[in-house]
Amino acid sequence: MPAPGSYTYSLPLGRGFVDYLAPVLLALFFVAARTLFRESRSLRLPDDADLSLQADGYAAQGNLQLAEQALNRLLARAAFRNQANHIEAGVYLRRLARVKIDQGNRAAAIPLLIRALSIQELNLGLNSPDLLPTVEWIASLSPSSTDLDATISITRHILASQSVAFGENSFRLAGAYNVLGLLVHMKGEAESAIFAFRRAVEVSTEQADERNLAYYLLNLGLSLHQHGDSTEAESVLRRSISLQEKCPTTDTLNFVSASMGLAEVLVNKKDAEGAEPYYHRASEILERLFGPEDFHLVPALTALANARARMQKFSEAERDSRRALAVREKSAPPDSASIADGLENLAGVLRLAGKLPDALPLMRRVLAIREKCLAPNHPSIAITLANLGWILWQLDGRNEAEILMRRALAAGECVEGAEVFVSTQLFNLGCLLRDKRDFAGAEPVLWRALALREKALGSEHISCADELEVLASLRMAQGDPNGAVPLLRQTLNLKEKALKPNHPQIANTLMNLAVTLQRTPAQDEAENLLRRALLIYDCAPSNDPRSFGSALFELATLLFKKGRSPEAETLYRRCLALSEKTWGPQHAETAKVMGMLAKTLENAGDIRGARLLMGRAYAIAVKTLGEDHPATRDMKSSISRLMIMGIPTHVN
Repeated sequence: MPAPGSYTYSLPLGRGFVDYLAPVLLALFFVAARTLFRESRSLRLPDDADLSLQADGYAAQGNLQLAEQALNRLLARAAFRNQANHIEAGVYLRRLARVKIDQGNRAAAIPLLIRALSIQELNLGLNSPDLLPTVEWIASLSPSSTDLDATISITRHILASQSVAFGENSFRLAGAYNVLGLLVHMKGEAESAIFAFRRAVEVSTEQADERNLAYYLLNLGLSLHQHGDSTEAESVLRRSISLQEKCPTTDTLNFVSASMGLAEVLVNKKDAEGAEPYYHRASEILERLFGPEDFHLVPALTALANARARMQKFSEAERDSRRALAVREKSAPPDSASIADGLENLAGVLRLAGKLPDALPLMRRVLAIREKCLAPNHPSIAITLANLGWILWQLDGRNEAEILMRRALAAGECVEGAEVFVSTQLFNLGCLLRDKRDFAGAEPVLWRALALREKALGSEHISCADELEVLASLRMAQGDPNGAVPLLRQTLNLKEKALKPNHPQIANTLMNLAVTLQRTPAQDEAENLLRRALLIYDCAPSNDPRSFGSALFELATLLFKKGRSPEAETLYRRCLALSEKTWGPQHAETAKVMGMLAKTLENAGDIRGARLLMGRAYAIAVKTLGEDHPATRDMKSSISRLMIMGIPTHVN
């Protein structure tokens, strides 16, 4: 039964129902169709402009996947309309390449840019300046050799076309020459790169924007430096910096590159003092650009620390190196190669500062990281083993040092082209064996080091002098001064050919030769050699008072042995004042000078003065060398003799 208040009606079933319903459905269909038509006129699929805006929005939000999808849809539409080679498609390809780079897939970006470049060439012609940014972009992505060759070919075509259109020396060619220089530099063709960069500078000088000219000069300067022409590189880089300083701001990466490049040139010329302000300025700019804890600061801080260490500004150098390590530690895992590099740099600064005990645990940690990350014979492991072995050698851990040096040597011998490294390790190992008084083991190692260095660098190279001088010291240690003299003469000859006449290294060899000659029949030559060494030390710009004092002592001793006591006394007194100032009044070196001055006074008949001086020398020697040291025992014997000489005699 129907509910109260409801209405019911009934229709006959069968054909009559269908006849009734059909007109109603037809009317509804037409209403729906009309509504749908109206909506279709107001609703549409996004056009190219919408998709392009979407792609930009996604990229700005960091949603690179959706940005990539939108750009691929734009490219598909262009292909569907037979517009795959239109300039718009080239723009989409460049934007897609940027997305690939932001995704970390630089390799995928290169073919996209090459396609974009071909589209630009087709639509704009080779004379268009719009092609060069794409070519430069390809160059910055380190393309494969095949892609690089193709890009170089296109760049040469651009240059040829622009030369015909504008003239061979038109400033419009500067950009193409600069890009060509970048490309051939990547291929390892240094001379071709220098030529291209030089042409960029030459043709741009007439009408170039100063910022562009500074950029071309920067690339030329860096290429010259890498090719070994430091003199011209310095001049070119200084010019680049000067031009950039005229611009509204110097807080640019190009200015940083120019400053770092010039600083490196100066460091290679042994001018760390000149390099320091450029490294410092570069680090300040990088800090303003990226913040105080960004990884971009690490190379500048590391280079600044090394320059300051060379200047013996050890506290500042250690501070900079520790800061660089702290930045690394915030951006890399604790057992990464980056941390190992930072630790090794800090250890190097500490080593130069004489803080070998502090450097030792750092180098042990470096070795542990490298052995965990690298193959056993990797060059980095060989270098770390060598550095750690050297530190242990200096700290008298000779047995462990020898093991590490031999491991470094074995690893270095597995690396092609590492002859200089291997010869250096042989040299250090030979010196270590000499210090262990293993003369039989040291000599063949040192001769092998010399042969390898002569093969790698030439027999006239200055570094061969080190092996010769140590071989001479080995002969002296074995009581063979006659065998040492020709080796020292050969060393002196090499140094005199390679160095300036007043170089301190020449003075060192002169002194060694003079000391050796005193043990041979040819003693008369020794005095002249020592006086020449003294003159060099005294006139050297970086006068080392300890070396000067040592030469002064040797000359005084030679004169004392020749019976020229008054001259010897004058030199000994001068030497004693210098020793007390440089070594300190309680140092063993000071005691040695006091002892010899006491003997000179004894010869002059001043027994009381001799006894007082010898007593002071003996007290210092006992504290610094110990009672059983030969020098201490000799002083004790001299005191006994002087005491006896001081006792008055009585005649009955």
